[in-house]
Amino acid sequence: MDKISKIFYRSIGFLILFISQTVLALAQQPTHYPDEHEPIPPTLINILIFIGGPILLFVIYWHYRKRHKKKADTAASVKAKEDKEASDDEEGRSD
Repeated sequence: MDKISKIFYRSIGFLILFISQTVLALAQQPTHYPDEHEPIPPTLINILIFIGGPILLFVIYWHYRKRHKKKADTAASVKAKEDKEASDDEEGRSD
C-alpha cells in the first residue's frame, strides 16, 4: 500500500467511527427521570436548593454591588480631594 491509500483508509475508518459514536451518543435517553410531571415535593433539601439558593445568590450579589459602589465612591472622593489640593497648591505657588 502506498502512503496515500493508508491516509485514505484511516480517514474513512475515523469517519465511520465518528459517525457511529455520534449516533450512539444522540440515541441515549435518560431512564432515571419520572414519566409523570409532578410538582417537586417540599422537602428540606428542595426548599434550600430552589428557594434558599436564589435568595442567597441575590444577597451575595447585592452585597458585592454595594461594596463595589462604596469603593468607587470613596476612590472618586479621594481623587477629587487630591485634585482640589493640587490645584490649591498651584494657585498658592503662582501668587
